[in-house]
Amino acid sequence: MTRSIMETPLTTLLLFIAATQAFHPTAPYGESRRIDSALFVSSSVSTLYAPPDQHSEHLEEKEHIDSQHFHEFWSEPQSEHAIQDHIHGCLNLVNDHDAQNYYHDGASSSSLPLQPRVEILSAEPPLLVIHDFLSSDMCGSIIQAAQDSGDLKRSTTGTGRRTSKSRTSTTVWLKDEQCSHPLRVLAEKVSLISGLPPSHMENLQVCRYQSGQQFNLHTDHQPSFNEMDCRGRLATCLIYLAEPQGGGETWFPDVLSQQQHLASHSAPNDEVLVAPKIGSAVFFFNTVERPGHHNYSPLMDLAADKQLMHAGLPVQGDGEKWICNRWIHPIDLESGVQGIDGGVAAQYSTPRSALV
Repeated sequence: MTRSIMETPLTTLLLFIAATQAFHPTAPYGESRRIDSALFVSSSVSTLYAPPDQHSEHLEEKEHIDSQHFHEFWSEPQSEHAIQDHIHGCLNLVNDHDAQNYYHDGASSSSLPLQPRVEILSAEPPLLVIHDFLSSDMCGSIIQAAQDSGDLKRSTTGTGRRTSKSRTSTTVWLKDEQCSHPLRVLAEKVSLISGLPPSHMENLQVCRYQSGQQFNLHTDHQPSFNEMDCRGRLATCLIYLAEPQGGGETWFPDVLSQQQHLASHSAPNDEVLVAPKIGSAVFFFNTVERPGHHNYSPLMDLAADKQLMHAGLPVQGDGEKWICNRWIHPIDLESGVQGIDGGVAAQYSTPRSALV
């Protein structure tokens, strides 16, 4: 079912988000499906994403936004409408004043604004696919920086960083100075969506999957992570940088599909497969605990949400799958990750000194 995003000014849109607390419970669902197209497209999105010189007032508006709203948004279950408006409101704040968030139209040789489209695979627990999250130019820049680093090595798992047959890709970690602008745009967007500052994020992990390579079922947070100074991985934002000829989907076997929940013919064996698409992002929380909830503390031990267990299926045929992961923690990592201008959630940073 296709829906249009609410066509409202950003200030009204943000007030609507804060006031909306409806809950869509999840339920069993039907057959396996491959997700590779947007379900929600705004007919007016091109007017929302005008070039930066036409929206200078957007920068001033950002200074007056209630950062508490961003920090606490995910503390309670949200409706589909509220999630849609939250994501588009967050991306508007970045895209409207960043020229590199445009893609190039080969036919007319003109630059067109990104038009993000959001698929809500599950409202609770949140699992979203955001198309046009990053431009193809930025995706290419990140891949080039990874290749230029010369540090691509066999991927590892766990705090012991062991190689395993369960994960056969290669990995490199990029710091801010290696690809500063794309990485800062990415950190800014993830900061707004998650409600936590860029300083709480790990350096960008970039992974290459060649034919036959995969990552078996796993959760991004593990109990041993609670023993680290930065605590566990609260949330994940995975971005597809390059797509293979076939395969390479991200598989969530235990997530209850929001669309199937709404269908009366739901069956118990449906699976969610997200197909790699350049510039698309997958956002989800790895833990049961979320920032802003009255029982949440940055110092608490975190418990993995097993519903968000997932796998990277084997790449098939020609081409490579490239992805990057931006992982978010409850504690400042002091890793040098920066946003464009600090991020609206900067005041919610928890320093490592709080652990003492």
